[in-house]
Amino acid sequence: MIKNKFSPLYCDFYHLTMAQAMFDQKTHNKTETYEMYIRSNPFSGSYLLTAGLGEVLEWLHDWHYEKEDLDYLKEQGFKEKFLEMLQNSRLKISMDAFREGDIVFPNEPIVRVKGPAWQAIMVEAGILNIINAQSLFATKASRIVHVAHSDGKDRTLLDMGLRRAQDTQGFAPTRAAFIAGFNMTSNVEAGRHYRIPVSGTMAHCFIMRESSEKEAFKHYIQSFPQQASVLLDTYDTIEGVQLAIEASKETGIPLKSVRLDSGDLAYLSKHVRQILDTNNCQQTKITASNDLDEYTIQSLLLEQKAPIDIFGVGTKLVTSYDQPALGGVYKLKKTGNRDVIKVSELSVKTTIPGATEVIRVLNEKENKYAGDIICPVGHAFVKNGSLEKDIVSVDLENEKAKLFLKGEKVLRPMISVIQDGKVNLEEMNRPLIDIQQEAKQNLSRLDETHLRIKSPHRYVAGVEQSLFTKRQKLISKHRKLSGSDLQKKYLERTYGN
Repeated sequence: MIKNKFSPLYCDFYHLTMAQAMFDQKTHNKTETYEMYIRSNPFSGSYLLTAGLGEVLEWLHDWHYEKEDLDYLKEQGFKEKFLEMLQNSRLKISMDAFREGDIVFPNEPIVRVKGPAWQAIMVEAGILNIINAQSLFATKASRIVHVAHSDGKDRTLLDMGLRRAQDTQGFAPTRAAFIAGFNMTSNVEAGRHYRIPVSGTMAHCFIMRESSEKEAFKHYIQSFPQQASVLLDTYDTIEGVQLAIEASKETGIPLKSVRLDSGDLAYLSKHVRQILDTNNCQQTKITASNDLDEYTIQSLLLEQKAPIDIFGVGTKLVTSYDQPALGGVYKLKKTGNRDVIKVSELSVKTTIPGATEVIRVLNEKENKYAGDIICPVGHAFVKNGSLEKDIVSVDLENEKAKLFLKGEKVLRPMISVIQDGKVNLEEMNRPLIDIQQEAKQNLSRLDETHLRIKSPHRYVAGVEQSLFTKRQKLISKHRKLSGSDLQKKYLERTYGN
């Protein structure tokens, strides 16, 4: 994200209209708490890899209304007194969040915002826009990284989807893919901005404009010997690899890699590998591209045993092809001192009341995560990194209870990232390589069954028992009120007053 690109107008129109209504009623500074969370995991998987928080903090670090912002709002009919309030306001929210590179599960607060009601709603769209997109891309990329290394070999992954990306400059998917474990990008501007290594081969046009394929190869590797990577499928892949070997021998420049971009990648990579090895080009790596995703890569490696060393992934990564939106939501949890709940006929849309945090239980013996507990903020469940007492956690999906015992080791993964409007600069400026390493470590703490691409075992993030009971009581209370109102209206309509 380009610094200072977004103003507080990075919001929906109704955020401003609600803020003015609150201001008119003198309730705009009432303290409220909101939480962002997902209702289900993307890609029918068992986790979400978080990304984007650093860019949210970058936006909020200098959050204020400029004169041109206020002039525009005046044109839209907002009142002078309200605009004066905006002009004289500084950011006062506090925010706790999961760090980038951590993993979360449905109903857990990825971000919790507390502060003046009008500001707490004003930041909703920006938070959702950034974190929804980057977490979706990061999760997709992490699945690709997982299958690319699933046979134990260390392979290189290149993000090369800029031309198909749906955001200007393609920054979001490039940043998120690197966090998830991709090694390089073809996107030069994003590479420069985020300090991500850049790489690439050549396009078909470079070969087509030359008098012959071999001459094109020679010219390219002579101009860029440190790269020395050529594209084989402009005319005929098998003939292309022979010509690439000849070009390498005639120039004396070793081929670093050859790229396959069409056809049967398993079949062709095996034949290309055989030809390379026969000609003493064992060091030459094979790169494959062409609408790859985790399912195709898994088939190529585990089922077809394709000898591919580098994967270039584009369209299906940067568009999140099989699930184009994450669906993270931002809901009011507390207004003043009152916990609130949204009740829906769809159980998945019924919220958990009150401000919440997460306790993550550790299986110390296996160094794995053993389950999460969503609990009320401020309750003394943890002391010195261990459960202070037995806790019962209830799975909202099936209402099964699980007992976690006193003394079990736990983590509290949420941290403070904004305090009374002051952004945690260390968190905002975390190097992407550090986030990438943390993501790798966190994913390694999931059992392998949770990482399966197809039919993964579900990781349970349950609700602490007293909070679950409170939720059930509030659901019952609101349904009774709603039911009696509906019944009264039905009787009035059917039988008259």
